[in-house]
Amino acid sequence: MNEEQLSVEKLLTEPDYDSEGFVDYIYDGHTYKLWYGRIGSSNAIPALVLHGGPGGNHHNLVAFQALADERPVIFYDQLGCGKSDRPDNSSLWTAERYFDEVKAIRDGLNLKKYHLIGHSWGTTLAVGFAAKNPAGILSISLHSPILSFPYYINHIAPILKQGLSGLNGKAGQVIDDYELRGVGTKNDYDEACLELMKGHVTNTWPLPEAMKKLIAARNPAIHDMMIASDSELNVLGNLKTVNVTSQLSTLNIPVLMTCGSDDVCTPAYTKWQSGFANNAQYYIIQGSAHMTPVDKPLELLGLQRAFLKEVENVSNE
Repeated sequence: MNEEQLSVEKLLTEPDYDSEGFVDYIYDGHTYKLWYGRIGSSNAIPALVLHGGPGGNHHNLVAFQALADERPVIFYDQLGCGKSDRPDNSSLWTAERYFDEVKAIRDGLNLKKYHLIGHSWGTTLAVGFAAKNPAGILSISLHSPILSFPYYINHIAPILKQGLSGLNGKAGQVIDDYELRGVGTKNDYDEACLELMKGHVTNTWPLPEAMKKLIAARNPAIHDMMIASDSELNVLGNLKTVNVTSQLSTLNIPVLMTCGSDDVCTPAYTKWQSGFANNAQYYIIQGSAHMTPVDKPLELLGLQRAFLKEVENVSNE
């Protein structure tokens, strides 16, 4: 194993946190515990990392621990996810309620100035939160962003379905038949979803430990409520009407957008979304699918590190 492979393997291993614990989140008269882990103890401006899903957890984003040589990096598991409390209350699984909870992390960890980093659904969360709570946020990094679910459903998912070649070119139709019309076999559906996953979700097989931990610790009840399909090419849950592109337009802070060349959040979709930002940088990471922090962590981290340095250099002028 060469030096680069060794460094990638280490990047995708759960960090030894300098501190971890829980912050209280009070909502609708109830107090919940949200888990966080902080790596890095310097006084530099920290980065808060928001994971995807919905119903996922921080495990597939642990590559961002590499930034801790320059600043504290804070991971947290959203309510119902990972190590945080998992209440059995489906009314909690809405975008607006999640936008609200990030304040508890910000305030509980006393973040006065910080950078936001989101991946996938975490980009929706980052923009939705920041639009209502912009104070102290120096930049937002949106990796494999999905900011308009209606646009994704109507303009991106159909292209992805058409591009699936399996099952004699009918894999996309198999997914629609199974998810929208309740017909077809589970075996064919699973085969079509696996083709999608290997082609557009992660190019890294066999799955690394970070992805295995993500899968093991996810909360399917949240995903079912908010997405309501395994393929995610048909968004049938309560995210189907969520669109935060107008909120992004209100933010006058630097924005970094990246995606993989084979991403379900395609380069064309990501470029379209970047047009709503007032100050955006946009990059495609070649040879990666949706899970850029797993497929191409070194390339992603290089872009992330340079962006944060540039933002702070400008703000100090």
